[in-house]
Amino acid sequence: MKKGFTLIELLIVIGLIGVLSGFVIVVINPQTQFMKARDANRKKDLSLISNALEQYYADNNRYPATMAVSSLPLAGSPKYIQSIPVDPNTYSYCYTSTTPFQNFVLCARLESGVASVPVGIISCQASGVSYCLTNAF
Repeated sequence: MKKGFTLIELLIVIGLIGVLSGFVIVVINPQTQFMKARDANRKKDLSLISNALEQYYADNNRYPATMAVSSLPLAGSPKYIQSIPVDPNTYSYCYTSTTPFQNFVLCARLESGVASVPVGIISCQASGVSYCLTNAF
């Protein structure tokens, strides 16, 4: 008597492995995981920029005026931040500070998750902002 598997048994096992792996892929949903990873990167970037802004404030007793995040006078100085991070996609970060430049709002557009925009923050809203950091109390 020969010991081994028949072709039918092998096909059934391969089919079951295919169905189970398909189920696992659907449950894990890699696209959602990539979106969450990019959102975590955005939040980390805003935290880095916020820390650099706080160091800038300590030196100048004010925050920079409203401008594009890429134009903030923070980059290139090891004192503040080596380079200003950019969004992992085509979105851009939003920064606003109004006279007398004692508060700032720094925002990003998230791909997934729940919006976290402080009450009263209306700047940058038109660009689909869903996550903001601010020092305003």
